[in-house]
Amino acid sequence: MPKFDTSNETSDGTTTGTTAETTTKQLERQAMVSYTNNKKQITNSNKDKLPKNKNEVLFFFESRKWPVLEAEKFFNHYNAIGWKVGGKIKITDWQSTAENWMLKSKEIKTAKTVSQKRDNLKTSKTKNYGQPL
Repeated sequence: MPKFDTSNETSDGTTTGTTAETTTKQLERQAMVSYTNNKKQITNSNKDKLPKNKNEVLFFFESRKWPVLEAEKFFNHYNAIGWKVGGKIKITDWQSTAENWMLKSKEIKTAKTVSQKRDNLKTSKTKNYGQPL
């Protein structure tokens, strides 16, 4: 077991002279300890992650080939509620939120087209009111 003290005694009790070689060997065995602060720096990162203006959002949606109207809907919605999700949690990355908006928009469009085609009641638009029930 390596000995990490600064005395000149070895583990068997004999005394040796300290040389640069002994010190180097001791240093090689010692664990390297980082003195840097590993705590997260809490800065005003939320403001850095929000869009500066509507044009930034418009440019982001255009780069993803989405309509300008959808970008305006996104910006107006989240700007009105203070850039929060569910009215409680502050948005940390607006680009990720915009991409989720795009995915949800696709899901809503497909759900509307499916529900319009399906007729669960099996009714027709032409009705014969002369026929008894």
